[in-house]
Amino acid sequence: MTTLVRVEWTDPDLQRLVAAQEAEVIERYGDEMAAQPLEPGTVSVGLLVRDEAGVAVGCGVLRDPAPAFQAGTAELNRMYVVPEQRRRGLAKVILRELEAIAVERKVTQLVLETGVLLEEAIGLYSSEGYRIIDNYEPYEDSMDSRCFAKAL
Repeated sequence: MTTLVRVEWTDPDLQRLVAAQEAEVIERYGDEMAAQPLEPGTVSVGLLVRDEAGVAVGCGVLRDPAPAFQAGTAELNRMYVVPEQRRRGLAKVILRELEAIAVERKVTQLVLETGVLLEEAIGLYSSEGYRIIDNYEPYEDSMDSRCFAKAL
């Protein structure tokens, strides 16, 4: 049984998983695709999924409001599940919980950016009703980025 826990951006488990996510992106794309650092004040919610032993094995955050959009839009960011826990539906659990939190916060649209080589992420977002949109700032000139949005 897994547990979902809301945490602050500074939570050590969240920071550990974010660092692992960033390392995986660099491994796939190279240093030029290193994640843009998130300003702590822009993260409204951090979410962890813990396994049966209480170990944090997945995460995601909401940034509210998204920098390139009007009020009512938040950005999903730093979605990650450790490799040994993948293919168990945990990313979908994290995504749906972040969507529920966004609705609680009166968010009407979620946006996100992912890499074109992250086929698993693209499949997840597409299967959950996200549609491809034009790349938004700061990704507008990135051929390696794919942006999505979903009305809530």
